[in-house]
Amino acid sequence: MRNRGKLSLLVFSAILILVLISIGRPGYPSKGLGFVREGYYFLEKIFAAPFGFVSGIFENYIILVDTRLENRELKQKNNELQVQCMNLLELRSENARLRSMLEFKKQYQDFALHSASLLTQDITQVFKTAIIDRGRNEGFFVNMPIVSPNGVVGRVVAVTPHTSQVLLITDPNSAIPALVQSSRVKGIVKGRGEASLTLEYVRSKEAVHIGDYVVTSGLLGIFPKGLKLGIVKDVARDDAKLFAEITLSPCIDVNKIEEIFGIRKNVANPD
Repeated sequence: MRNRGKLSLLVFSAILILVLISIGRPGYPSKGLGFVREGYYFLEKIFAAPFGFVSGIFENYIILVDTRLENRELKQKNNELQVQCMNLLELRSENARLRSMLEFKKQYQDFALHSASLLTQDITQVFKTAIIDRGRNEGFFVNMPIVSPNGVVGRVVAVTPHTSQVLLITDPNSAIPALVQSSRVKGIVKGRGEASLTLEYVRSKEAVHIGDYVVTSGLLGIFPKGLKLGIVKDVARDDAKLFAEITLSPCIDVNKIEEIFGIRKNVANPD
């Protein structure tokens, strides 16, 4: 303990002398004092460097952690905004569909229209049918016309208390009396099993042109008159054949059926 005390006193005395020399003779810098200052400079760097390195790592780590947390929060907010945008777009699309359905109702005020939604569609190549969420308990019946604001979807071929099976107009078993809207030429619209229709039993000399609308004629009493069926996309005439070969594009996309109506025939609007 005594040796340590003496050593400490000696070091303190040396530092004090050097400081006094430095203060007392500012015009005559000592070489020895310069060496001391240089030694102190390098010692300070050596001892301070590890602390600065550790401090830098710690500060950078804290910054990285904060940045990572901020990025995570921003990513979550971005995902939430994307979901909200999708919801808004779907609501806008649904609003447009509902508005078109209301306009359709106004056009057919002489008929009772019962709304329905698609449950499932037959994905086989044998039949083109769909199942809707309305049945006998909601007033649906066999041969009830099923339509959308864009045109005819099909007709009911089977019912249960809460569901109905709809034969789509693209099914080969579907046949609907029709007429060309511009020329009033009559024929039968049949399904082709894919996204197209044919207008049959129209004589080759009749005025039918590409782009003409084909609508229901109202014959047989199943479909009201004037409902859209399709648009003429091709007309092939052969002098050797009595009837023209007329191909239609359906007014509805059978793969995108959503909100639809069942029409109850010959029911007047109570208003």
